[in-house]
Amino acid sequence: MGGVMGDEMDGRVVIVTGGNRGVGKVIARRFLEEGARVTTCSRGEYDEPPAAEGVEGAEGRVIHVPCDVRNLEQIDDVVGRTLDAFGRLDVLVNNAGGSPVAPTGPTSPRFHASVIAINLVGPLWFSQRANAVMQEQDSGGAIVNISSMASVTASPGLVAYGAAKAGLNHFTRSLAVEWGPKVRVNCIALGTIQTEALDAVIFSNDEKTKMRFERANPLRRIGTPEEIANTCIFLAGGRAAYVNGATIWADGGGSRVS
Repeated sequence: MGGVMGDEMDGRVVIVTGGNRGVGKVIARRFLEEGARVTTCSRGEYDEPPAAEGVEGAEGRVIHVPCDVRNLEQIDDVVGRTLDAFGRLDVLVNNAGGSPVAPTGPTSPRFHASVIAINLVGPLWFSQRANAVMQEQDSGGAIVNISSMASVTASPGLVAYGAAKAGLNHFTRSLAVEWGPKVRVNCIALGTIQTEALDAVIFSNDEKTKMRFERANPLRRIGTPEEIANTCIFLAGGRAAYVNGATIWADGGGSRVS
């Protein structure tokens, strides 16, 4: 009980929200590589899920369902179509989220509400729907939430985002207690992770800026999406069968020095 048991993802069914770009795409691809059947969802539509690119034998094991995680009906559609396609649900990765940097004072209430909805309310709704399925399965299931070091460090311009991620950390702990022993709930708090969006938005494609970030980290480098994906595989699998309600800091130690 208490989540996906066994050392491999063979035949397991996984939903990855925001699973078609950046870290989410790599998470979805790693589950496919491990033998899982995967549903990706995002606000975009794709003829072929990008996560399947280059994965041998992915055909028939991956579907994409358009979804805005702020829309409960669309969440229900993702879960329903996953069950129709694969017959069960073993793992949910709440990866969809993010926020542009914006000054808090002049920013509209609607903007703040939207950021909180994407990063906190949507994952909570998705978790509710997934839990309802997992509780009825003998093997239960596992939920992995993707948080951020912004949940504990001062983040000017990302106040609503950081507060929402702090809420994500908290509901991870609470739901781990409420939904055990059938469903384990854990969290990964990301530091600076190398993606195209990070290059364009934070580094502005400037190597000197990137080097400053690297020097500020205790490991003297930026993390990779593959490292986050591997942590997801660990938390979803049998090797983490006694890990529940935890927030793992995948930040190279950066949150300790910020």
